[in-house]
Amino acid sequence: MLGLGLVLGLCAAPPSPAEAEPPSCPPEAECSSKKPNVMLIVDYSTSMNEVWDADNQLTRWEVTVAAMQEATAPGSFLSQHTHLALMRFAHDPAPGASGTMIAVDVDQTIVDGQAIDVEWDDADATYLPCNGQAIGDALAAISPPAGGAVFGHGTWTKGALERAGAEIAATKADHPEDLADPARAYINILVTDGAWTGTDGTTVMSPANQDPAITASELFDNHDVPTFVIALAGNPDAELAADETAAAGGTTAATDADTPALFDKALSMVADDLTDAVLGPACIGGQPRVMVLLDASSSMLNVDGGQTWGPQGQTPWDQARAALTGVGGPFDLDLGVGALEDLSLFGLAVFGDDEPGEEKIMAQYGPCLRDNFEWALDPESSCAEPTCSDPWGGPPIGWSFQDGSQTEPPGFVHATLSHMPRCEGSGACSGSGSATHLGLELIAANRSQYHLDGQAPDAEFPTHAQTPYVNILITDGAYAAYSTDAQVQAALEAMFNEGVTTHVVGFGEGADTPQALIELSAMAAWGSGGEGAPYHVDTQQELQSALAQIAASIAFNPCCVLNDCSEEPEPSGGDEWFEEGCEWPWEGDLDSDWDTEESGSPEEEAASDESSTEEESSSDEESSSGEESSTDEESSSEGSSSSGEESSSDEAADEVGTDSEGETGAGGLADAGVDAEASCACASSGHGGARPRGGGFALLAVFAFVRRRRGATPSRPSP
Repeated sequence: MLGLGLVLGLCAAPPSPAEAEPPSCPPEAECSSKKPNVMLIVDYSTSMNEVWDADNQLTRWEVTVAAMQEATAPGSFLSQHTHLALMRFAHDPAPGASGTMIAVDVDQTIVDGQAIDVEWDDADATYLPCNGQAIGDALAAISPPAGGAVFGHGTWTKGALERAGAEIAATKADHPEDLADPARAYINILVTDGAWTGTDGTTVMSPANQDPAITASELFDNHDVPTFVIALAGNPDAELAADETAAAGGTTAATDADTPALFDKALSMVADDLTDAVLGPACIGGQPRVMVLLDASSSMLNVDGGQTWGPQGQTPWDQARAALTGVGGPFDLDLGVGALEDLSLFGLAVFGDDEPGEEKIMAQYGPCLRDNFEWALDPESSCAEPTCSDPWGGPPIGWSFQDGSQTEPPGFVHATLSHMPRCEGSGACSGSGSATHLGLELIAANRSQYHLDGQAPDAEFPTHAQTPYVNILITDGAYAAYSTDAQVQAALEAMFNEGVTTHVVGFGEGADTPQALIELSAMAAWGSGGEGAPYHVDTQQELQSALAQIAASIAFNPCCVLNDCSEEPEPSGGDEWFEEGCEWPWEGDLDSDWDTEESGSPEEEAASDESSTEEESSSDEESSSGEESSTDEESSSEGSSSSGEESSSDEAADEVGTDSEGETGAGGLADAGVDAEASCACASSGHGGARPRGGGFALLAVFAFVRRRRGATPSRPSP
């Protein structure tokens, strides 16, 4: 959801346009869903002129402009995958008249209380795709409210939502094609720093008929338009009002940003919520599911024509593992808008002997599973005393298979089973055959059940009739001694008849025998309706090239880049939050207290006491540094105006002609236990997702996966 977290990039800003060329704009025609129309509704009251960032002497308006420019920059998720519009609002000085302006509005652009600076479409009703630059340019050209004055602009929030509703109605009328199921979604994102006022800005939180929650409720209940709210500056009354507006607008509660440091994160969380509520359900079902079926016969552990066991890195098994998970493999294939693994869900399965059957689903379809594949296929993952001391030491070896989600390290969230071919006998490994049909029958049954489960309302990864599936079969020899042609043909043709193509790769010397060549050609034809041919490869590099060619043939949706696996691989349950860039915790309540210094990765927890002591000492020194003191000053100035910078309250600045002052407090993310002083306090507020409709998806798992697009690359589990 991508620098803006999924979407925003939290602690480490994304490259500026000068540093990196923005990705191409994906045409909506290539998308599996219509891009949602998002209205950014920004408070233009004079309270936004209060100094908020005391260290840098930046006002709330300046902080807001900078954050929103970054959030909508070219190449950002919001710019690439939504249509953006921008509205500012203040008050209407003459409610009974039309076309009135505010005398102190320097730009004279606020008319009847609002100004729409950027629209979704042009005068010819043509949508303006990837228009994030227009948002940034418009914000840069706008003067501060009332030229920076302390008083003069109110906060008529209800009027802004009414104007948004009118704009939505007009846009729908101009685009009747948008109403076809599924209809184009509309979303409001409201950013405000004070309690709402009446129409003319002279009354705070009154009259009751000007409560913006009334309009937010009408938009959501009658038009399916949710309103996400970000409340700035920590005013308790304003936060309460913002919560009421958000709840009425279907998003449970406002996301509170009590300090400038937390505003970026609040904006990121709202963008993620938008993704989860609107894009996630539409995108997840259309993502390709790719199942890799790997031959786990004992010959995969041998070299020299199968005459002897192979050393580390030279066996077909090791080379297949490296080709699948190494740099330049299918996970890395650049599709222009992201890598293939960013737009697909991969699964892993193996087959071996038939008595007992060794076919196994090692990892169900899931996002960002490169590390899982690497660990699951690593001989060391299945090697444990007393039956195994050296996984490359030759037979006999007794393997001990593990579940990577039950052991730490790696402590995966996604269930991941290790596996190895049997290595019995002497000289060369033996014991596992090539019962190819059993592997094919397994992945066919697994796909059918997975697809059915994905249609449940609470499915982790929703599926639908058009969900694409692809198989990649990698084998090193003939199956004749373990499977019949009829068995293999039946499984492959049945899957193809259900829309699943199976690509076939013959790997190594054993795949070059006359019998193997015949079988490979037959399997490729059966798995593709007679159209496909097998890939014949002898080296790791050739295998990697073949896998890349197969991956390049997979159709994908360029508008559904929900992950960035290069930044956030499948994390372990104890992954550390890095100071340079935060990671979101994987498990547990998304609204719970998260502490950046609480726990490290499993590898770090296994470190020596001495190292741990040094790290704790370093952490203690950090927490008492001048940087924390600076943050304390900022928080203090915000809460009590002790710095002298914020002598006027939100209410005083927003209410035209009055000077009453409201009390400020912590609230928001601070209430959730987040340390606002931390240099990288990635945290969740008490905000919620969109209020669910009947039959809607329970997107908790999607929410977690989407949130991983943040921060520095974590340590990967040791291979």
